[in-house]
Amino acid sequence: MKDKSVAILAIIALICIGLAIFIDWLFLILAVIIMIINQRKLIKNKK
Repeated sequence: MKDKSVAILAIIALICIGLAIFIDWLFLILAVIIMIINQRKLIKNKK
């Protein structure tokens, strides 16, 4: 993978989803925000 920050943010988002399952559903909001940031970074890399 060329962009390591995208990979790190994806791992953090997965951890947030796990926390949402086991602790509190509010972690899903953080995971969605991180996924949107990742998507924007990947779209910028294509251009």
